[in-house]
Amino acid sequence: MGESSDSEKVSASNRVYSAEDKERESAAIGYKVVGPLQPSDRVFKPYEPVFAVVQIGSHQFKVSNGDCIYTERLKFCEVNDRLILNRVLLIGSTSQTIVGRPTLPDVAVHAVVEEHALDAKVIIFKKKRRKNYRRTKGHRQELTRLRITDIQGIEKPEIPEVGKSEKAALKKPQKVAVAA
Repeated sequence: MGESSDSEKVSASNRVYSAEDKERESAAIGYKVVGPLQPSDRVFKPYEPVFAVVQIGSHQFKVSNGDCIYTERLKFCEVNDRLILNRVLLIGSTSQTIVGRPTLPDVAVHAVVEEHALDAKVIIFKKKRRKNYRRTKGHRQELTRLRITDIQGIEKPEIPEVGKSEKAALKKPQKVAVAA
């Protein structure tokens, strides 16, 4: 009986996922894999004063355009894959803020997988005094770095470009000394 449970554990870790299974599991975490990044895609866009709060797994992140975030390792993602983070809890700009109950249906945050990395090592040390019992273990969490490329679903306010002529008009007129 013990042998069959060991073989079940091995087969569960080496499970082959179908396309539907991959899509279902990634949707449960809060993202959708769109495909690889194309050379024609514009990843770096000009700054837009828009932010969003997204949920990936059980963690929430406040992101804006161009931000990098580290999440727990995302399944079924390769480096340079484009993702749509569809579990958006809040979105805001300088003119408006929209809060979801619990999520916003027509809002999406686009991201690109930049790398898969390992976090710093955490040491687990167990000791029972006077019993000569000491155990040391280490753990490194697997992480995925995402670059936020676009936030869709809110009107983006335009950044006013202040030129020299407008600056001159805004300056206070200088006082001139008049001789009496």
